[in-house]
Amino acid sequence: MGINFDTKLGEIAPKSPIGLCCGCCCSIFVLIFVILLGPASMGQVDRLHYGLHKDGISGTVDLENVLQPGRYYVGFWSQIIMFPSYLFTIEFSNEKPEEGVDHLSVLQTRDQTGKSIYLDISVQVRLFEGKIGNLYKEMLNQYTSVFTAELRDELAKAANKFEISDAWDKYREVTGNLTEACQRALAKRHAECWALQLWGIRLESKYETALIKTQVKKQAKRTEDQRKRHMIVRANTSVILAYYKKNKTIIEANGTAEKFIIERAAKADAEANLIKAQSNATGLIKSIVRLSNRPTMNDQQAVEYMKRIMIHNKTNTNFLIHAGPDASTALTAINAQAYRGLSESGLR
Repeated sequence: MGINFDTKLGEIAPKSPIGLCCGCCCSIFVLIFVILLGPASMGQVDRLHYGLHKDGISGTVDLENVLQPGRYYVGFWSQIIMFPSYLFTIEFSNEKPEEGVDHLSVLQTRDQTGKSIYLDISVQVRLFEGKIGNLYKEMLNQYTSVFTAELRDELAKAANKFEISDAWDKYREVTGNLTEACQRALAKRHAECWALQLWGIRLESKYETALIKTQVKKQAKRTEDQRKRHMIVRANTSVILAYYKKNKTIIEANGTAEKFIIERAAKADAEANLIKAQSNATGLIKSIVRLSNRPTMNDQQAVEYMKRIMIHNKTNTNFLIHAGPDASTALTAINAQAYRGLSESGLR
């Protein structure tokens, strides 16, 4: 039998008033049911969260499929169980923390020597995405309570392995040991110990006073050691500076001596060259100039000749003063201009 697509609404609608009333009521009921059922069948995973689908009728939770942030069709009477994907903090302290921190009382334990200690510790925790199903299967939604119990136990045991003074002297080592204990506690509960901060340490009053005195003495000793080291460095620096100053004095003295030697040598060489030049000039004059009564001049005549030539060249000089050959002879003044005149007439 074929389907007739040309059928009109009036042909299939009931004709009687009772039929029309029943048809309208059924249509309104179906419409209301769809309007209510549609939104109730949708679920949403918020931002920065994971989700697990829980059937509303059977109560079964899908542990295999972890839902990411978004909207999902989960069916009527069903819901989505959400878990945080961000870091959340668990804090052990007596101070009031900021909003959103899981707060517990201060961690009370004993150190290696048996002293009662109180530690303020903050731990940042992150859930493993692939282990959300196992997390819900083992702890339901009470995982934070389990985390805090495991952390308190492991951190207390880790604090028993060091002396409280190590928290000042070996802070990195102590926090490293506490972080390893935190990682052990949370790894078996399908979570990660992302970071740990040890930010408060208290003891009983008598132990704390003694510890403070000990630390003050240690600090004074370190200060004195640094002061001694500073004095040694300054002394070594002074020795090096004195050595360089001594070398500088020696170098300057050697340079002054070499300068004096060079200047004296140059002056001696100049005087020797001058004497040699004068000797050569005297010999040249004796070989060239001839007197009328002698074939050659003697040394005294050659010197006298050179003196007259020198006076002749002093064109701007009016008087010359010279001493005789004997040191006791008085100084004698010569009229240079008249002497030049006589020399010129004699030369002619």
